[in-house]
Amino acid sequence: MMRLLLGLVCLLAASPLVQANAAGDAQDKLPPLPSPPVDFAHLPWKDGESLTYVVSCYKLLAAQGIFVAHQKGDHWEFRLDLKSLSWVDTFYPFTSVFWCIAGPGAPWRSVEYGEFRFEPKRVIKERTRIDYAAHLGTREDWARGKTTTYPIAEPAVDDVGTMLYHLRCGPWKAGDRRTIYVYESDSEKQANATCDAIETKAFGTWPAQSLIKLTVLPGKGTRHRGNLVLWMTNDARRLPIHAEIAFKYGTFDIDLAAAK
Repeated sequence: MMRLLLGLVCLLAASPLVQANAAGDAQDKLPPLPSPPVDFAHLPWKDGESLTYVVSCYKLLAAQGIFVAHQKGDHWEFRLDLKSLSWVDTFYPFTSVFWCIAGPGAPWRSVEYGEFRFEPKRVIKERTRIDYAAHLGTREDWARGKTTTYPIAEPAVDDVGTMLYHLRCGPWKAGDRRTIYVYESDSEKQANATCDAIETKAFGTWPAQSLIKLTVLPGKGTRHRGNLVLWMTNDARRLPIHAEIAFKYGTFDIDLAAAK
């Protein structure tokens, strides 16, 4: 699912997802609906925001990820530090760093995405940059010494990291749907986000409160299917406090452990 959650979702989404399902197929047939313009003067996060997440599988701790957002004058930089924990650290230890750059200026769009991933028998070091004037993405695979280019059709696209922050922008009400264009690996893809409900719910140590429930499914350009369900606070901060991602190896829960 496009490594769909770089952290909050890409934390464990780098592996192929489950095969196509009826919901995903149905969304592929719906016409794209753009996201509303991002209000850069009133973003839900502040410079220096740090969000710590824990990932579990069948209620067993698996990994920890820390997202940090930094305002760099005319653009935003986002970073995720991810590491294995508990039983995963014993059988498949890994550490990863992901970074994303959004901007400069309007519209909301990604201009760079990179990752350093260290896993048993596999090291990934790469960066992708987007040239909107040339409608071109350039992926530099430093580990293999290989550079590839591919077309970017849309005037504004996300990477899997900036997409997470993009979902926090703008109003959501039950029934709303947005099509977000995302570049990943060597191509541009689609993600379809739908607001299922505004509901009152408690997760972990977070008290019952009004939450926005979103479902994100892969759209055109993807070969795999899975599903992500995300709950974020229905307030000015739009804090993602819980997510469930289902893919080939099962269902993983991702919970917000600390917010600064």
